[in-house]
Amino acid sequence: MKNLSATIRKPSSRGVLSGAVAPDAAPPVPEENGQDARSPSLPPKRVLVGLWMGGVFGQDVMDGIHTWLRESGTSWRIRFADSASLFSSSLDWMVAEHALDGVITYYHGDTSLSSLRRAGIPCVTLGEYGGGIGESAEGPASRPPRTGKMPVPPPFASVDLDLPALAREAVGHFLSRADFRSAAYVENHFDHGWSRHRGDAIMAEFTRQGLTTSRFFHYGRPSSLGSKTGPDFAGLAAWLRGLEKPCALVAANDATAADVIRLCEAEGIVVPRDVAVLGIDDNPVFCRHTEPNLSSLRLDGRRAGANAARALAALMDGVSAPDPATLRFGVSVSRRASTAATPSIGEIVQRAIDFIDANACRGATLGDVVRHCGYSRTLVALRFRQMTGRSIARAIRERRLDEARRLLRESSMGIEEIAPLCGYESASALHRAFSRETGTTMGAWRRTVAAPQSSEKSRENHLPSP
Repeated sequence: MKNLSATIRKPSSRGVLSGAVAPDAAPPVPEENGQDARSPSLPPKRVLVGLWMGGVFGQDVMDGIHTWLRESGTSWRIRFADSASLFSSSLDWMVAEHALDGVITYYHGDTSLSSLRRAGIPCVTLGEYGGGIGESAEGPASRPPRTGKMPVPPPFASVDLDLPALAREAVGHFLSRADFRSAAYVENHFDHGWSRHRGDAIMAEFTRQGLTTSRFFHYGRPSSLGSKTGPDFAGLAAWLRGLEKPCALVAANDATAADVIRLCEAEGIVVPRDVAVLGIDDNPVFCRHTEPNLSSLRLDGRRAGANAARALAALMDGVSAPDPATLRFGVSVSRRASTAATPSIGEIVQRAIDFIDANACRGATLGDVVRHCGYSRTLVALRFRQMTGRSIARAIRERRLDEARRLLRESSMGIEEIAPLCGYESASALHRAFSRETGTTMGAWRRTVAAPQSSEKSRENHLPSP
């Protein structure tokens, strides 16, 4: 028997991986007489996995599947589809060719599930966003999120996000670090069902803890064509201004949280002092490139993947799937500066001053100082000015010019040599900065300083010997 991908007419290979997934990292073992050489009595199961790999969760799920296969000594032949359309076409082709033994997916609309039921093919759906059987991960929910009490028709199972656990983790993180006067949630602007489900659970937990809550439906404005024109940033900015502060805010995902932080900066709302912001997904593209860095809830995709593989293996063997309660997966908090306890003015300013003293002459900028302090540009700049009476940019400039004066006074180096030692890119840049600050040229300043020193040395040389 040839490789599956070579013997069956298949849809476009874009985004698809075909091949045997072995229980270890060894190269594929040749098949003999249509059977895997490592399992002479039983060929490997043919499994279609539908996951979007553009986010951290999908990648973690794949890691979890591979880990379970390796640790359990199981061999599957996996075909991978990373979009809903590719999953649908791959599913239709593999069902029609009788080339499918099982499915793991979070692209699980009613049409796909119906074809699997008719064919009697086991399927495990991933409720990454708190959804369940019959809800697509790419669009609005058509029904409420599935609970453990809703029956799952065999041979199906569902591995769901534990929404109450997510809510407890989010709210507990905030309450462990400070007292807040209010709590808020910002929806994803595409109006996805998973966004509403997350918000329902989180707002309920905040209410249970006694906080007043507010919710922004970040859906955008309808256009003349009846579609959304994009997120309503003006409305979101106005809503942020009106929040009772300090406020604990959770966003539906990291992209939405990054929007919130950007708008807070523009509105003069200090993060995390006025509004502490927590995202969901722990996507490094957003979390590490916002100022301040974004705290986020990371979905336990590895556990989800392992649970999905375990459940599908049971279903393909004709065994009942494990108890749904044992298949759920939770979250953990990746703590960063956007939810950190706000330090005192003195702590922030001293950190900035120490950094400027050590690095201004090495070319450090305002952005470097802010990143070192670990808080938003607004917060660092505000507190620095409150305590020192000057801006960070001015403090950097003064430190560089102090060093220039020292070198002019204590050395015979020329301006071209002094400039890079003071953090300036060129002698002309140093000359302009020095002239603006002192009202004189560097050469004239050096002669003025040198003259008194020469007179003092002359007097010392003419003193009578003891």
